[in-house]
Amino acid sequence: FFSPSRRMVFGWLLGGSCLLKQAPVEEKRGPLRLPLYHTKGAPNEGVYKLRMELGGHQIDAIIDSCSSDVIIVGQQCGHTCQHTVGHYPADAKTYTGKSSTASYVSQTTYLNWARDQVKFVKDLAERPLVGTAGSGIRPGLMGTNDDMAPNPSHPLHFGTIVKNISHIVQGGTMPGRSIVGLMPAQSSDGPGLGLLNPKDNKSFVNQFFGPNGVFKRPVYSIHIEPAGDTGEIILGGVHDDVQQWVPLLPAKEGAPYLRQLGQWMIRAKGVHIIGFNPKNPEEYTIMQELKDITKIRFDTGNTWLSMPSSVFRQHGHLGEIPGIAGLHFTLDNDVRLWIPAQQFSGSVGVANATGFGGLAEDAGLENDICIFGNEIMKGMTVACDLEKAQLGFGGMCTSVGMEEPMGCHIYQPPGVAK
Repeated sequence: FFSPSRRMVFGWLLGGSCLLKQAPVEEKRGPLRLPLYHTKGAPNEGVYKLRMELGGHQIDAIIDSCSSDVIIVGQQCGHTCQHTVGHYPADAKTYTGKSSTASYVSQTTYLNWARDQVKFVKDLAERPLVGTAGSGIRPGLMGTNDDMAPNPSHPLHFGTIVKNISHIVQGGTMPGRSIVGLMPAQSSDGPGLGLLNPKDNKSFVNQFFGPNGVFKRPVYSIHIEPAGDTGEIILGGVHDDVQQWVPLLPAKEGAPYLRQLGQWMIRAKGVHIIGFNPKNPEEYTIMQELKDITKIRFDTGNTWLSMPSSVFRQHGHLGEIPGIAGLHFTLDNDVRLWIPAQQFSGSVGVANATGFGGLAEDAGLENDICIFGNEIMKGMTVACDLEKAQLGFGGMCTSVGMEEPMGCHIYQPPGVAK
């Protein structure tokens, strides 16, 4: 409409160039490292939490790789929201007026939705991070050319729990928890086309890694310390001990009640029980192949190594059998996971004292899926690339090909096929 010269004059009449009048576009940031912790001894607290400041209120929320949204305990939620740190006030002026219910197996949660500014707490002085594998050094950041992000403040759409009901637990209620869901809901096409959806303004990852998000790279990485006391999550970056990546499977291949949810689920190409070689303690032999298990779900909102009933009834006492070294999992791209037998002792006493469990039966699982909870991920690093829909593995008890797993003291068992 305007000629070039007239456009320039028009800009000067406004007091300068027209470009100066446009709202500045916020530059995306590099990685942000955040500490994680869990509470020993509290019921169902063998899960890891980060601390956030939401509208000026500090709240601790569980990181959950098998859910999608940010759900915060609201002030209205009473005895059904026990064992929580912080809540969102009922009289906040940021509620959107929308409400919903969310069901998971036997549990129904009633939510009111809000939108407020959030930033993450980077320093928990009372919960220091400890070293990896006794080295005193945590995994570094892959690609250190990226500057670490300052603590960003970002608008967040989230649900607040106003009521929580369990239909199975008699005489009580499974408490509601504040949760940060690390995986978006998936379409029927599965994760092959990537996990970010610009139309999704509700899931945590799309709000923080999508087109209007904070971070340059749509990746994050979780490391749990070997002792299990603390951990770390990097948003927008990956720990440098990640060795190899494995494609995620579509959620529709999982349990019926999870098929519309995001979840860390991968293919198991081979699962073997391995035992000590009595003639050479540094060699291991295959004792049995668990042919039924073809998928693994990594669940940071879970504590145990959970197996379906059909497998658990045969192998539920693996940790008590003399000569058992552990389990060996072969994944895509020749990634190997090694689970020492002592990590699934199944001791109820240990579970109550530490918040971690061992080997558990899950009657709701299909016969071809097992779940890796936090107990099995101790010492391990697991990263997620949202754009390429894949998980990366590193740290203790992981290897690629014939390499010896770091810090695990379990060697390549003879005869395990690639």
